[in-house]
Amino acid sequence: MLFNSFHFYVFIVLVLGLYWSIPKKWQWVLLLASSYFFYMSWEPRYAVLIFLTTLVSYLCALAIDRYRQQRTLFLALGAAVNLGVLFVFKYFNFFFNSLQNFTQYFEIGMPVPTLSLLLPVGISFYTFQTVSYVVDVYRGTQKPEKHFGYFALFVSFFPQLVAGPIERAENLLPQLKAPHWFDREQVVSGIKLFALGLFKKVVIADNLAVVVDTVFTSLPEYKGLSLILAILLFSWQIYCDFSGYTDMARGVARILGVNLVENFNHPYTATSITDFWRRWHMSLSRWFRDYLYIPLGGNRQGLSRTALNLFIVFALCGLWHGAAWTFVLWGALHGVVMAIERIGMHVWSRKFQIPAVVSMAYTYGVVLASWVLFRAQNLADAAYIYRYALSGAKNFWRPDYIWATLNQVFGTNQLEMAIVLACLAMISAWEFGALDFGIRRWPRVWGQPVVRWTFYSVAVVLIFLLGQTEIQEFIYFQF
Repeated sequence: MLFNSFHFYVFIVLVLGLYWSIPKKWQWVLLLASSYFFYMSWEPRYAVLIFLTTLVSYLCALAIDRYRQQRTLFLALGAAVNLGVLFVFKYFNFFFNSLQNFTQYFEIGMPVPTLSLLLPVGISFYTFQTVSYVVDVYRGTQKPEKHFGYFALFVSFFPQLVAGPIERAENLLPQLKAPHWFDREQVVSGIKLFALGLFKKVVIADNLAVVVDTVFTSLPEYKGLSLILAILLFSWQIYCDFSGYTDMARGVARILGVNLVENFNHPYTATSITDFWRRWHMSLSRWFRDYLYIPLGGNRQGLSRTALNLFIVFALCGLWHGAAWTFVLWGALHGVVMAIERIGMHVWSRKFQIPAVVSMAYTYGVVLASWVLFRAQNLADAAYIYRYALSGAKNFWRPDYIWATLNQVFGTNQLEMAIVLACLAMISAWEFGALDFGIRRWPRVWGQPVVRWTFYSVAVVLIFLLGQTEIQEFIYFQF
């Protein structure tokens, strides 16, 4: 059941109607039942898996609190079960296929097992959420939840179950346990946030996907500026797709009276790759910081060890995104650049200051180059793009070449894409307005009801006109 589907709209209207009608003490029961129904709408068998991880994490946390001398054992058990389930369903085939390819390279015949398993949607997200809970109980920063129902709701809360943000128990559990009353201001705010996310997804991301997918499924037909344009469009496609989902998730939760953590903070205005990860998928980067980077030693053991820790963390971050070497290299590239930045700060930071515009251009360039690995189907496709992206660079400034490129990439959808690109320009202006270039100094204009409602009306019309006939999944659902 997708947020951008008619089935979800019927589902959420029914849930909300019941949510504000039933006694407050039963609201959590409704949300738990609704969350499992929501998750089972993809595949009923998924419920068994999420219930297993929930039960094991719940029991291990209680055991850690009760049996203090054996708490390390129960921590290991909870982490092993959760990460073991994730490994079997997501990485088993990748690991053994990679092992087989490695042995074949040395002409060593080695049969390997394979599993025909369907990847449960959202498994990477709720697994990390349960692992962080068990670790927090072990560290003593979180009291174990005694009520199994509340904890099960914490793991399966449907607005953020499938693609985050990855929540911590200290933020989400108290809100789920509290009674909630209808709050008109909060409901209106949640609807607006949901609508913003829907606009990003349906109008911008899905329409950009048509162009991007066409290029990436027929790469030999494209060279030079066409490839650069496709990567540029993909950078905004994935941002609008994922941040759009986050906005919709936070909007639905807000309507229910729950405030989820922010996951994006104008990432393309970052002035370094380190800064980029403070702004992009923030709940994930904080997870890796708190549960891997710091335990590895963080930046406390010298510059070389810090660089190594960054590389390890982000290579694993890439692997978290997908069971493919393209994702591993994508994460490793970010880790290497962050390590270089850290060394550079240590060596040169006191000698000169780089202008913010230059830093932003450098950061966005690195991010664009890394998105090639993220989007490519395999390493061969990524190599092709890297090889031919600058082909004919001397012609990039010629108007006839630019026009021919636009015609090749956009094909027959030029009018539709012109509208989408105009909307994309608006999103970009809003993003870079965070730099205080004046975009957000229009409170008097925006405060006029005519202006606001004109904008809302145009947005609704565009959602209906430019929405794809077939409902498109969110990119991060595959992770």
